[in-house]
Amino acid sequence: MNRPHFPEDNPLQSVHEATVNGTPPRGKPAALVAGLVAAAGFVVAGMIRGTYPFGPASRSTNDLGAQYVPFFAHFWDILTGNAQGDLLFNWQSAFGVGFLGDYGVDLSSPLSFLVVLFPRDDIDLAVFVITTLKLALAAAAMAALLIRMRPGPWWLAAALGASYGLCGWAIDDAAYVPMWLDGLIALPMFCLVAEWSLQRKHRTISVLVVAVFWVSNFYTAYMATIAAGLFLVARLLTSEQGWLDRLRGVLRHALVTVLGLALSAPILIPVFKANGLAAPSPPGVFVPVPLENFFARLLPLSEGVGRSASLYVGTAALLLAATLPFNSAVKAVTRITWTLLAVLVTASFLWTPTHEIWHGFDSPNGSQYRQGFVLCGILVIAAWLSVADRIPNWKALAGGTAIVVTLAILTQNSPLLTNGSIIVLACSGVLILLALLAVQYAGRPHLVALISSVVVIAAVGVELTWTAVVVDEQRSKVLSAAAPPWGSHQSELADKVREASDWPQYRTDPGTKQTPNDPLLLGGQGGGYYSSLLPASLNRTFTDLGFGWVGYGRASHSLDNAVTDAIFAVGARLDNDTIRRAEALPLVTVHPEPPADAPQPDNAFAFQERLLGAKVYDVPEYRGRRTATPGVVSLTAQCPVGSSVHLILPRVTGRARLGQYGEWKEFSAPRRPGITTSSAMLELGSTPGSGVVAIELEIVASSGRLPMTGAIGCLDQAKLRAAIAERRASGATKVKTGGHSIVATLKPDSTGLAVVSVPRVPGWRCSVDGGKAQEPTEFGGLLAVKLPGPSKRLSCGYRPPGLEVGLAAGAGAALITLALLLIPVLRRRRRKLAQTQQTQQTEQPEQPRQPEEAEQPAS
Repeated sequence: MNRPHFPEDNPLQSVHEATVNGTPPRGKPAALVAGLVAAAGFVVAGMIRGTYPFGPASRSTNDLGAQYVPFFAHFWDILTGNAQGDLLFNWQSAFGVGFLGDYGVDLSSPLSFLVVLFPRDDIDLAVFVITTLKLALAAAAMAALLIRMRPGPWWLAAALGASYGLCGWAIDDAAYVPMWLDGLIALPMFCLVAEWSLQRKHRTISVLVVAVFWVSNFYTAYMATIAAGLFLVARLLTSEQGWLDRLRGVLRHALVTVLGLALSAPILIPVFKANGLAAPSPPGVFVPVPLENFFARLLPLSEGVGRSASLYVGTAALLLAATLPFNSAVKAVTRITWTLLAVLVTASFLWTPTHEIWHGFDSPNGSQYRQGFVLCGILVIAAWLSVADRIPNWKALAGGTAIVVTLAILTQNSPLLTNGSIIVLACSGVLILLALLAVQYAGRPHLVALISSVVVIAAVGVELTWTAVVVDEQRSKVLSAAAPPWGSHQSELADKVREASDWPQYRTDPGTKQTPNDPLLLGGQGGGYYSSLLPASLNRTFTDLGFGWVGYGRASHSLDNAVTDAIFAVGARLDNDTIRRAEALPLVTVHPEPPADAPQPDNAFAFQERLLGAKVYDVPEYRGRRTATPGVVSLTAQCPVGSSVHLILPRVTGRARLGQYGEWKEFSAPRRPGITTSSAMLELGSTPGSGVVAIELEIVASSGRLPMTGAIGCLDQAKLRAAIAERRASGATKVKTGGHSIVATLKPDSTGLAVVSVPRVPGWRCSVDGGKAQEPTEFGGLLAVKLPGPSKRLSCGYRPPGLEVGLAAGAGAALITLALLLIPVLRRRRRKLAQTQQTQQTEQPEQPRQPEEAEQPAS
């Protein structure tokens, strides 16, 4: 039980707490100011940097522009009815993939629905506003938590809340991965749930809070859940409740957490299923950073995205947290518990077993310290505990200052400190110390506290903004790849794609020039798709067919190839800002059933021919030799005159050209081919009249030796036209698609194998002529259904794996939560009814007593 507070105990309280009846402080002004300071700092930093929407510089660094902005654009299309697909399925990416997993990973925050309030042409602005709002809500939630934990000066709670909302992790790691910011909000909210569990309050709201944030982003919610567990342990150890009451609090917290997780199961279980089917990336190897660089990230103006933990929480929070071990005004058990907790969490970042626990035993390949916001939150809470009751005395301030100065001295040579880090630290520290000492020792406490509150909030806001500017500038040098924000050029491209589209009669592929997710960003239906949930089976199919990819197979690129365009029914393609059309097959074709002993393809050309159902390539043998130019190899082969020459070397980075004077064409693999990337098939030109094909190949990097066969293919255009005509003659006469279904009307008495130009992934069920729905088979990686006899109609529907189980678990949790809500209501009603009946009985007038008959005397 917390010690009662009185206004006269602390001059800080007088600004917000000294009322006629001595009511305790409220968290509303603290939360509001914290949110405003955090939002203003982020916005002003963008103004200073000149990034969108305040200048021409793009803020769509890395995944923000390549993945999240296109996903938000597609979400806008879904909400407004303009998408091909729905929340369950995405017809536009990778020729058709499930979407519920992507929604659950990237878009399921309730704030994502705000995107519909903006025009689609302002999609980048919508993402910026949502990001700003998440930072503000994180700051507000932390300030509210601090006031709930222990009443204190609201303006210090606001300053500390803003410090958390604009901490180094938020700006350096999560500002361009907006889904992670939901975890920044979740941490203080989960700690509030722990507080409510101890106080026997808000059980139903607690369940909903857990469910909302686990749905919003399970990855950071997992870390926030661990942090909230540690928070609960610390609160139990410092509580004055009896052990039985503490145990009940733990059980209540466990109950609401489990119910919240179960309530989120309709999203969580499909996400976990999709993650299990996704293209795997090699596990990251955790190598702790040197302590000098690790602790340098506690200081302002430090930057080391992907190289160290982003731990900056502002000088005020760092200084006050450092005073806690020396603050004799705080109970010893509180000082020891929270100091030890901060030390242990810090150590857990540097030890491999605990590092893996924080990441769900899957160490990431990118930023290693994605749990950094947890330590930021603990430092802010420790700072509040040291200052909430009263200003630390001069001894505690001296001890905290000594710790901060020691950190500055030990890390002054770290390459992660930018120019001005120590100066900003010193200036902010001195200003904060003077303000705190003035409140403690100066007269006229009301006026001094008011001035100090303005000075502290202003100093915190300026420092946070300055650090955000420097961090963003330094990070842009490390992560230089940035997609341009939506502008007139993108609008023109989207208009061209829309005008050329005739879905589902054929696909219109916008390519992947802007981002790997151009089908979502610009519209159309193509092979481009960037998602951490891209199925491994789809990656294998694309690799076999000659498509290029990056990101360990999780970002597929469009392939401009006449044969694959025919296979996937691509009738229009955006090429160099113009639309190029081609004869398209229907989405559903009928093939003769292949024999069981058919030979397996051994190169990309043979894989394409299998799906097309005809031989259209000549795959010649070739000879290789070194040329006089270092790094350049010549490949020579014989091809039919006039055929189109294609080259496929997926494990090579470099460029190639046909002949000595041909146009150089780049392979798509930018780095480490065969490990993180795979190069796409290239079309180099036409075979000359001599029939001799001479390819010059400049190799920048290669994983292994060049293949001896299967790298060169010569496409006969006449054979391709004949094959397309044959497939059209037996293909579907009409195709209709729904949000996650497809229905094809076949030509009368069709027999053989119906092939849908959609990748075969788990979740599809198909039926023929209204028969029983069954799981389809696979033909070259595509969806295929064996026609049992002469057939007229094929219908297929998709349901994400795990959705049924998730819905059942969610329904059960909803019923239990509803019972938790109704049981206390029914108890109160029963108690009130009993009291009413008792009152009625008490107030009922007594019946007059009848006089007893006098006893007759004995005779």
